[in-house]
Amino acid sequence: MKRFLKTAFSIMLICCILAGFSGCSMFDFFAAENLLKPPKLTGEKAELQKAFENTVGTDISLFTPMAGEYRGSYLIFDANNDGNDEAVVFYAFNSNLSVVHMHLLSQNQEKWYSVGDYTGAGTDVYKVDFYNIDNTKNLEIGVIWSLDDSKKEKSLSLYRISSLEENAENSLLSLATIQIADYVSCDVDGDYSNELLYFYFTSDDGNSSSYARLLDYDAQNENLVPISEVKLPFAFTSIAQILSDKEDDNYRFYVDCAASGENAFSEIIVYNKKSGALYIPQVRDKYISSLSVRTAEVYCEDFNKDGYLDIPLTLECDDSYAVSDTDGTQIPLSFTEWYTYLDGEFMSLGKYFLNHYDGFALKLDALYEYYYVVYDYVNKVTQVRLKNSDSENNIVFSVSCINPDDDIVSLLPDGLLGDKNKTEYRIVISAKGETLSFTEAYIESLISDL
Repeated sequence: MKRFLKTAFSIMLICCILAGFSGCSMFDFFAAENLLKPPKLTGEKAELQKAFENTVGTDISLFTPMAGEYRGSYLIFDANNDGNDEAVVFYAFNSNLSVVHMHLLSQNQEKWYSVGDYTGAGTDVYKVDFYNIDNTKNLEIGVIWSLDDSKKEKSLSLYRISSLEENAENSLLSLATIQIADYVSCDVDGDYSNELLYFYFTSDDGNSSSYARLLDYDAQNENLVPISEVKLPFAFTSIAQILSDKEDDNYRFYVDCAASGENAFSEIIVYNKKSGALYIPQVRDKYISSLSVRTAEVYCEDFNKDGYLDIPLTLECDDSYAVSDTDGTQIPLSFTEWYTYLDGEFMSLGKYFLNHYDGFALKLDALYEYYYVVYDYVNKVTQVRLKNSDSENNIVFSVSCINPDDDIVSLLPDGLLGDKNKTEYRIVISAKGETLSFTEAYIESLISDL
């Protein structure tokens, strides 16, 4: 924690010094128009910037994708796997910032040149992907454009790179533009080309419905065609992430969504290769989306590290709480039950208290009904207490995280990881715990790193 605070203070100090040298206020230093100015690249990338600015000029503002794997002012990729990089740059002329352009560049013998310039289909760039949907040499470019008039819907444009020659005509062909909420590319049928699963909304008489539709590329007709579609049993305001895994002939999509208010939930959508159709499985005649509603920012992940993704469900525990400060303010705590979907069945991986601050999970399967948890933020101690017992003498055992070096941070709320191999846990068993036959070995078996 000391290192984190020192780093944060150093960053703020540097910002203040820079602001002072520039003669501007701190507000002006962080103003959007300053952040949009093209950066000065160095080394061989400086040639890329020079080629770009020689074509479009310098009176421009650059756009950086807001999400996804590819972020930055200059997006570098290899369009045809020939070992030479290409680049995409999104920008707008300062005289008309509402019209975003996409510029494609390539190189020959390390000399960059312009391939073509194209007008986008939105007012900002949300996400960019590169993949192959037609099993040909050149990649396609997928761009999600943000739209000013809609917070939920976006526009997905698919572009095919038909030529990388300098200033070639029709070097980038538009395959489709689709109104979406979000999407993911994947090879669901194993044909070495990608299909697209996208989510979209419909509205009828004021009632909004959402769907997932799977698209494939029809090489004969040179267009995208729907393979399967399924109506979703839930409404959402945005999608936080879409992950996927595969089991035999089933390709599974795990969708983490945000609903109205501060709630989040997850759903699983399965594509079966034999039937060629999407479907949404249920557990106990209920959809996972109705069971996984939660307020905590816990998303689908491979929780038990077996190669398959798992889904978090929130379990309420009225007795559990966290003490947030020295004044004794109490914050309610909940548990998480993780589910995995294998062989067409949902199976529970156990009930856990997730201690994100200290970076460990405490399994409470056999204890959930009779015990509750109190977490002390000040002293960083997790206590397990017995329900329906004397409040002054109901602590059974406690777990605290120990690091040999105070500067090492196990896990901060923003996801900053430290050296978890040095993490140790102090386990203290009370007299009540001893009478209940709790042992240190048993408690250690309940602890796992997040």
